[in-house]
Formats: sequence, C-alpha cells, structure tokens
Amino acid sequence: MTISSMNAPPAVPGGISHLAIVRLLVLAAALIAIVVATGLVSRFVVPASPADLHHNLLMLTNLSSSLALLLVYALTIRLMEHRSATEIDPIRGAPQFLVGAILGVVLISAVYAVLWGLHLTHYSAGTGTDGLIGGLVAMFCVAVLEELLLRAMLFRIVEDATGTTAAIAVSAVVFGLLHGLNPGATTISTIAIALEAGVLLAVAYAVTRNLWFAIGIHMAWNFTEGDVYGAQVSGGTASHSLFKIWLAGPNLLTGGTFGPEASVVAVGVCLFAAIVIGVMVVRRGNWQPARFQLRLA
Repeated sequence: MTISSMNAPPAVPGGISHLAIVRLLVLAAALIAIVVATGLVSRFVVPASPADLHHNLLMLTNLSSSLALLLVYALTIRLMEHRSATEIDPIRGAPQFLVGAILGVVLISAVYAVLWGLHLTHYSAGTGTDGLIGGLVAMFCVAVLEELLLRAMLFRIVEDATGTTAAIAVSAVVFGLLHGLNPGATTISTIAIALEAGVLLAVAYAVTRNLWFAIGIHMAWNFTEGDVYGAQVSGGTASHSLFKIWLAGPNLLTGGTFGPEASVVAVGVCLFAAIVIGVMVVRRGNWQPARFQLRLA
C-alpha cells in the first residue's frame, strides 16, 4: 500500500450519478432548460406574423433548439455516464431515420385507408404546398424533443433499472398522460396515445438502440396527418395542409375533436406494427429481462 493510497479518502461506489432517479432528474432539467432558453430567445429574435422573416426565423430557431437539445443531451451523458451518446449517433441513425419516416407515412395512411373504406372520410383541397416546409421542420423539432425526453431518457433509464417490459409500460403511460393536456383530449384519447404511439415508439427505440428510427416515425406520422391530410394532430390543427380530410362518424372510429389518433383504427394499426417490431426486438436479443436496481452501471 502506498502513502498516497493510505491518505486518499474512501471512494463512494458508483457515486450519485449512478442512481437512476438522479440521471432522470438531471437529464430532464437539462433538456427543459434548453427548451425554456430557446423559447425566450425566439421571442426576441422572431418577429410576429405576418412579418416577412417570421417563418424563416421561426424555422431557424426551431432547428437551433433541436440541435442544442441533442448537444446538451450528449454532453450530459458524457458527464454523468462517462460514455458517448451512441443512441443519438446521426451517422448510424440516418438510414434508420429514413426508414422510420417511410413507416410513419405508411402507418397514418393505412389509418386513413381504413377510414375511407368505412366511408367516414370527406376530401377537399387544402392550402396547397404553402407552409409545408415549415410544418415539416416543426414536426421534426417536436419529434426530437419528445423522443429525447420519453425514449432516450425515460425509457432507456427505466429499462436499465427494471427491464424492457416495465420501461415500455412506464414510458407509454407518461406519453399518454402528457398528451392528455392537449386540446380536445379525453380519457379515451389518452389511452389511445399511450397504446399506439407510446408502445410503438418505445419498441422502435428498443429494436435499433438508436433514437433516429423513432424520431423518423414520430415526425412523419405527425407531418402526414396534419400538414398533408389536414387532420387534427393530438388535438391541434395545422395552419397549412396539402389536403383537407373531414372525418364524420362515431368518435370511437374517427377520434372526434382530438383527431384520428384517438380512434380504435389508429390503435389497431399501430399496435400491429408494434407487435411486429417487438418480435424483432426479441429475436435480436434486445429485450432486457425484468429486474429492479436503483444503481446503474
């Protein structure tokens, strides 16, 4: 034993940063701080509509916010977990993002195909291509924020502590409850969002261990639903849309004022996709067994 080791204070095994709850709280605080900060900056930088630069500057600040969120997440992971944030690696994630985007378009289009087959849809022209790029950027930024919070942070850390099954359940419930604050939300819409999007996006992350697959699905679903088809997206309505599709029929099938995401059709389509992806998670050996540990590696 050397003199330096005799004088050194005893090490605390793991340290406080290895506690699951600490990682959750620190990551949440860091990401929310960026959202608040960039929101305040945009109030001073982006002129009110209909100023000429409103839309361009709004897109720029939104993209800057997303980049800041990704950088802060990566830095926090480096400081707390002493590793690179491979789950947001854009190079490995680029093809997965593309596949996810295609899947998101296919899924929401399948929902509308079923509703059309049930004679519950009425089509009309929308505002055209005006505003579509801004809508795509907005949906990308929403997807980045929500996937960082719900999948990269909540799902990943809960999974490390309790296993995949519990992590899917917890993250899906929280995702549904957060959308319960949206306009037109009901108990049914909250349950629907938890089942269709909460479960689907969780297994999308689990199958790749890269966030960009889930971001692609999330972004493309929202963009196609609102900015292409002109439907409500989680209770909100896009100001521009390529088409305008009206839904008329039982709320259980159409989703009512919350939009088709609250319909049993969307739940069925997304759960089917989630089961297929879930089987892939198991076959790849990515489904982690149940456990309970507060201190993580």
